[in-house]
Amino acid sequence: MSRFYITKIAASGEKVEYSSVPFKDGVNFIEGPSNTGKSYVIGCIDFMFAGKEVPFSKDDTGYDTVMLEMESDDGYSFKAERKIEDGSSGDKGSNVVKVYSDFPGVDKDEYKVGNGEYSTLLLSLIGIDKVPKIIATQAPTDEEMTIRTIFHFFFLSEENIFEKRTPLDNPDHSKITKSLTSLIYLLTADDLNRFLPKISVEELEKRATRKAGVISYLNQKIADLSKQKEQLEEALAADDGVDIDAKIDEFVAEIEKVERQIVDASEESRKLLAQIYEVNAKLQEARFLGNRYRALHSQYMSDIKRLNFIVDGDAKGKTIHHKDNCPFCGHEMDAEEEDRTSYVESAKSELARIRLQLGDLEVTETDTRKEIKELEETLKALNAQNSNITKLLNQNLRPHAAELRAAVAEFRRIQHVRQQLQSIAYMSTELGTDVFEKENEEDETATKFDAKKNFDKNIWKDLSESVNEMIKDCAYTGKPESYLNINTADVVVGGRHKKNQGKGYRAFLNTIMLFNLMKYLESSGKYASHFLVLDSPILSLKEKKYSIKESEKATKGMRESLIQYIIDHCGNNQLIVAENELPETVNYQNANRITFTMDEEQGRYGFLHSVRNPEEE
Repeated sequence: MSRFYITKIAASGEKVEYSSVPFKDGVNFIEGPSNTGKSYVIGCIDFMFAGKEVPFSKDDTGYDTVMLEMESDDGYSFKAERKIEDGSSGDKGSNVVKVYSDFPGVDKDEYKVGNGEYSTLLLSLIGIDKVPKIIATQAPTDEEMTIRTIFHFFFLSEENIFEKRTPLDNPDHSKITKSLTSLIYLLTADDLNRFLPKISVEELEKRATRKAGVISYLNQKIADLSKQKEQLEEALAADDGVDIDAKIDEFVAEIEKVERQIVDASEESRKLLAQIYEVNAKLQEARFLGNRYRALHSQYMSDIKRLNFIVDGDAKGKTIHHKDNCPFCGHEMDAEEEDRTSYVESAKSELARIRLQLGDLEVTETDTRKEIKELEETLKALNAQNSNITKLLNQNLRPHAAELRAAVAEFRRIQHVRQQLQSIAYMSTELGTDVFEKENEEDETATKFDAKKNFDKNIWKDLSESVNEMIKDCAYTGKPESYLNINTADVVVGGRHKKNQGKGYRAFLNTIMLFNLMKYLESSGKYASHFLVLDSPILSLKEKKYSIKESEKATKGMRESLIQYIIDHCGNNQLIVAENELPETVNYQNANRITFTMDEEQGRYGFLHSVRNPEEE
């Protein structure tokens, strides 16, 4: 099968300069400020694939003809030309497309849009030689598939890129049945034109209610786990990359070392206290003896004074003259011999003995005072050593040990948090699998045709897994678990449905869904267009135009990663991306950049050479 890719989009008019934009196979970026015609180029592609909307006003621009050129891998060329005409309510596209091609099966110069001729020709370019009939409603009824039935799989306009609805649904239809059955046909070549078993509506509603309840519960659990995961990852941000086990071993070894020092210091303190107790006992004993010696010394001094008094008294008594006359009458009295005992000798002997003992006592007192001083100095030194050891223990070793234990506790907490994160990731994956299986379980209760029930589970699972991986690879905040919800045919990220997220995030996710669909059709589909057109996937400089709040914007890292991913994984496909401003941190070596400057002096002003400042895009 030939694979075609767009080589040129052009516009012309009778009085204006011919304008064209060349494209290459692979990734093409059209960039530049607003009002330079980027969306005109995207609109021209839509117009040339049988779109109803004209890309620009014929009267305002002077351009009335749009041209599309394509080439195939095997050398075929295809050129188409379509006019913009006056209609009853304004400009409209011509019903006739002029075609110039050497591709087999192209046997006319003109193909009509309204009767499906042109659509059939375009389908043949992607290998669909016979137009299939697909189920279009749940009734069911069938109708022929056209290029417009499937074009939204390969084309996202600026107005639809951030839509809440799934990009797998055609924005021109209110029901998704036709979109899904046409997608199934592209994937498998199965037109599904058969009926399903019937059951009562009541039973269908009961089963649907039970199933919805289970799915809602599981999604809530996934959302709770995603929130918990985000909080834990924030708590671990500063410790990312730290070898926790090595740190714990390091600090435990240090704790053991410090505890050995504490034990050694405590043992040394115990020995010093024993010495202090022993010295203190000796000191108390010495002080007690010193007090006793001082008391005995005082006693000896008192005894010496008393004995000296006796000896001195006796010596003085001998010199006393006694009267010989009567003190009353004055007559002489006969002198009588005094008969008294003298104690002088014994007193002197006792005095000599006490003085001898006092001399010995003074020697002993001197020795005791010396011993007391030595013991006091020893006790002071011992107390100082013990004080230093106590200070070392209380101010250094024990606080350090406490700090180390706290550090070990913190690292063990981090280790526990990491284990929690692993458990949460595992549980999220398991719950995501449960939701996917629940949504895709066989349900024989349907009374109406449901395209979702006929979607091959393995294909849906493969698409779901590839979308999940790309969301993570493109730096989505928190890298949550994601899956494709079969009921909405849309993506659920971290338990949150896409429609509940901001515009920037929706544009990001819609782009990822269609990019993965393109890749899957390339590798495994029966029919593939091999191209994807995106208008403003990262919504650069579109915030004001579409009232996008700061909280709704995809992050800078997400936008950069998405553009780089598209370039790196384009494969055997062509992408045409229009964007006001591209991130410069991306490697564009393998991409084709087409830049409009809105500057007369530098580069290309815009798409239409004869137009300046067209209507706001």
